[in-house]
Parts: sequence; structure tokens; C-alpha cells
Amino acid sequence: MSLRLEEKVVLRHVSVSFLTVIALLPGYAVAHAAPVPQLSPPTVTTVLPANTPGIVLVNAKPTAWAALDRFNPLPESLRIPFSVPFLPGAINFTQDIQPWLGDQVAVALVPTAGSIAGTVLQTLDASAVLVAPIKDRDRFDRFLSKLKATRGNPDIEREYKGVTLLQWSASAEETSPATEEPDATTQRSIPWRGFVQPTRALLGQPVKQLVAQLETIPPASEPEEPSSSDESTDPDETPKPDKPSDFDASELLKPKGMAIALLPGNVAVAVQAQTLEDLIDARAEKEPLTQNPLFRRTLQHPHAERSLLTSYGNVAAISKFILAIVKASPASTFGLGLPTLYESQLSALTKLYSTADSHIWLQPEGIHSQVNIYYTTPRPDLATRATSDANQMVTRLPAATFLSASSRNFKEQWQTSLKESQKDPNTQLALTGFRESLRAVGLDPEKDVFPWMDGEYAFFLFPARGGLFNSINSKLDLGVGLIIQTSDRAAAELALKKLDQFVKKEAKGEVAIVPKRLKGQSIVSWEAKDRGKTLSFLSHGWVDANTLVITTGVTPMAALNPKPYLPLHLNHTFQTATASFPIPNDGYFYVNMGATLSFLYNLILPPVSTSDSLFVQEFQRIAGTVRSVSTSNSATADAQRLDSLWVLAPVKQPQ
Repeated sequence: MSLRLEEKVVLRHVSVSFLTVIALLPGYAVAHAAPVPQLSPPTVTTVLPANTPGIVLVNAKPTAWAALDRFNPLPESLRIPFSVPFLPGAINFTQDIQPWLGDQVAVALVPTAGSIAGTVLQTLDASAVLVAPIKDRDRFDRFLSKLKATRGNPDIEREYKGVTLLQWSASAEETSPATEEPDATTQRSIPWRGFVQPTRALLGQPVKQLVAQLETIPPASEPEEPSSSDESTDPDETPKPDKPSDFDASELLKPKGMAIALLPGNVAVAVQAQTLEDLIDARAEKEPLTQNPLFRRTLQHPHAERSLLTSYGNVAAISKFILAIVKASPASTFGLGLPTLYESQLSALTKLYSTADSHIWLQPEGIHSQVNIYYTTPRPDLATRATSDANQMVTRLPAATFLSASSRNFKEQWQTSLKESQKDPNTQLALTGFRESLRAVGLDPEKDVFPWMDGEYAFFLFPARGGLFNSINSKLDLGVGLIIQTSDRAAAELALKKLDQFVKKEAKGEVAIVPKRLKGQSIVSWEAKDRGKTLSFLSHGWVDANTLVITTGVTPMAALNPKPYLPLHLNHTFQTATASFPIPNDGYFYVNMGATLSFLYNLILPPVSTSDSLFVQEFQRIAGTVRSVSTSNSATADAQRLDSLWVLAPVKQPQ
């Protein structure tokens, strides 16, 4: 297999295992280079070492977050009061913190003791630190006095290499004067909403009702092991492994210690004093983070100044950190489990990629994010290729499409997946089952199916009367379609012919394979009797010389063949959702939230009981603020990129 394909294996692994973790955020991308303003680095980055493995910068300017007010807010009952990480809940952000706080706050990972050069991380408690700039020392001193009054005087106050450290033990209880009891809106305006944990007691009433109902469901009983008085134990029998202990979520809620370091112009807060000592040691031994050219690249992003959240991470350090957490966690902690990260894959990962960053900001239509994973050296051979006929699939989809996912060259993607999964026994087992299923119908996936799928393709859901789903439920006006471009039509037709013949043979007269003409085009319809009527439940045909369409019946096919009456690329919602994405790209994922929710409400809302109506109304209000969700991935010579955009409904202006 070619070197390029092997590297794309790593590329795909990153997209699944790394981008998914940090990039499921709304976003935006620029399609061409833009002039980069020379900005002063955030103050907090001057006290972090150059080898900081990971950092999230939070824009603490009230005006930056106030811009969100132009979009429809969450319902009041679901607007949860938030609390600042590490600090007691009685601390009021607006009154106690904002008056002395600078413009950018950092939540960072600090290398643990003895690993200044290697950026080795252990647990989150041992590595995480919050650094905040102090712009008004007098007001900060008043905040510190209130903190001591709330939590009690520190158990230990000492100097470490000229820096004052304050330490509180985990057993210290919060006390708050009655006159300073926080009200229901305490800290609601805190800007770092992504780094806080809501208290269940503060959840909106509809959510509490739902939680209460869920808690009344009795747990499923364990099936009893069959027993027999004659049963004996075979000493040679391999003992069954013990069940992994259930993850105890209460561990996350136990009181933790807190330590504060009074750095020049900044305050650092962590769970453990050792973390702050590591930070102080690193400051003495390393240049500041602002001197790291890879981090400076993150700060030079065209939208860095207006970003609400900015993240940066060293790919090798973060990957190993995640792997260590997964290995150290009980199997049940993550439920379905996480993708296995193998050492060889990590090694290949760090050879190809150096750092990753992301930015989130606002534009008139909604919330944007862009994630970049940078190559260690420029790789123009891996860049997305510009073609004159790129993204033609969207011209074949109907404007009212609920959901679509498009890409290109499934043949190459399949080969990449096979290479990637060679060391994964679970995936190999699934692939074996998949191959056997196709061979049972007379098709070999590597010979008959995937080799001709070398063009663009799209999977989509769209409104359609008639066909398979409408026969199941009269309200299911839904069509499912797959469009594939190919350079080898003969091979595709041979595969379809084999499939048609297999269905006809196995159905034994229950299913008819019927050639038809639709708007002058030849199609094939799979038909069966349904309540005395003929039902076309699958149809396939060619809409041009190299484009195959497969959908759930002749009636849905009529909306696509030869082209939809109004194609998706002319739809205003789709244009708004994708216009700011880079070109060229490798395709789009797109959800028209308005159309999708309307379909779902019509399908499921009437049966909802009146006791649940308040919750349903709240859900509708929240979901109704999102007009569309879209993403696109692409690659430049410097980085692999993932872009997203959440288009939000604006607040209605009074007439």
C-alpha cells in the first residue's frame, strides 16, 4: 500500500479519535489566507511554560458574551446558575470576580513533577490549573478576603520559591454569611460556561419532572445463574473474569482541596498545591508559552481576537493523557467504551502531527468553530484537491432535505479503513461478518462493490410520500436515498444485476424486479404486495451517465429523477449553513433543523400525554432556536481542518 494511503490511515484515526473529542463544537472557517493582526499575547500565557501540553483560553470580556443576546436565549427554567471551577458556589462572578478580572482566563494542563522536559501528565486533579489575570489588585484582595470568609482561612499559607501559596484541605466546609447568600441568578453571567458543572437542584422544573420519572423505573433484575445440586467445579476450567466495578459518579462530587498561587499579575488555582509548585518550577526552567512558535500560530489565527474560546494542545501529550485516563478507568466508566489507542498508532500520530487548536466565535448567522490539526512538516500532497466538478451531489438533492452527508471516493476510504483496523480484533470480526453477508447475496465487497465507488457520494433523508416508510406509517412521509458517482458504470451495473437476481430468486415470487420508465429514464423497481396493493419499496436507476441513485421506492425516486424540482444548493438554509466553509473541501454534513423538527413533531407529538406537555414545550423552544447544523472537513498543506456552523434564530425585534 502506498505511503500516501498509510498516512491517510493516520489522518482518519485522528479525525475519529481526536477531532471527535475536541471538535464537536459549532464552527466556521476561512477559505483563503487573511491578513493576521499582530496582537499582544494574553497575560496568562506569560506565566505558563512553553511546553504546556494543553490550554483553553476563555474570553472574559462581558461585551464578547453579550453578543450572544442577539440570538434567542434558553428558556428561563433551563438557564442554570453556574459556578466557577475550583471556587465555592457562594462566590458571585459579577460582584466578586469580574471587577478585578483581566480579558483572558486560562484552564491549562501542567506537566507533573520531574517531567518538565517530557510534558508527562497524570490525573486531571494533578495537572489542571486555572490562571486568571489581575487588573485591579485592591478588588482582588477584597475577593480573597471573601473567599477566606466563605471557605475559612487556609490550612497552610507558605512561600514556595518566592510565591505565596494558600492551601485548603478537602475537608474544609463552605460557610457563607446569611447576608451574602447567593440568589437564583448567582454566577449566571459567567463567561466560561463550558467549564462548569450545573447543580441538579437548580435544574428547571420540566427537567426535574423528567428525572423524577426516570428514577421511578425499577432497575432491571440480574438473570439468575442456573443451579444444580449435581453441579461441580472443573478445576481446569478458566474462571470467569470479575465484573468491572460500576463507576461511582459520587466520586466526582466529593469535596476537593484547593490551592492558590499569587503569581505576578495573575492568580493560579488548582486542586493540589503540587500542581502549582510544578507550574512555578516550570516558569523558572522554561521560556513562557508565548515564546513557543506553535502556540503563537494559534494566537495568529484571523479570528483569535474575537474568539470566545480558544484551545491549543500538543498532539502527543494530549493523546497519551487520554490513553492513560482510559486505561486507569473502570470499563463501565465510559459505557460504550472509547476507541482503542495503540502505541504504534500513537507513534505514527506524533510523526505526522504536532499540535491542534480550535477557535469558537460569533458571526451574524450563529456560532462558528474551526479545529486544525497541524502536520509536523507541510504536506501539500495530503491537501484536499480542487476539482471543477466538486460537490455536485448537492445539485442532486432536493431543497427540503432533512439531513445529508456527502463525501468522495469511498473506494479509497474503504481501503484506509481496512488498513487502520488490522490490529483491532473487534473490527476485524465485524468486517468478517459484513463480508459474509454480502457474499451470501453473491457479491464480494472488495471485487464487486467498492472498487467502482470512486466518485462523490451522498446519503440523505428527504420528505417523500409513498414508498417503503410511508407504507409502514401514513405519517412517515420520508424517503432515504443514496447517490453515487462512478467512473466504471459497467461494474456498478453488474453488481446491481447480481443483487436483483438474488432478491428475485430468494423471494420466490414474493418480490418482483420490474424495469420501468420514469420521466424518460430507465429505472428498476422492487415491488411486493401490501394489503392487496402493489408497493414499490426500493428503486435504483441512473440519472446521468455516471450517477446512480438508490432510494426507497418509485415515488421517492420521482422526486430525484432526473433532478429535483428545486435542488439543495439553491436552498437559502443550505446556502447559509455552508457558504462560509472552505473550498475545496471533502464534503458536507448538514441538518435542516426546522424541517427535521417539524417532521418529528408531526410524527411523535400527538401521542405525548398532557403531563409531559411542559417538558415538550421547553424542548421545542430550545430546539427551535437552531435553524441548521453543518460541518465540513478539508486539508491544507499545513493542517487537517474541521469546520462547523450552528445557525441560530435571532431575537425578534419589537415592531
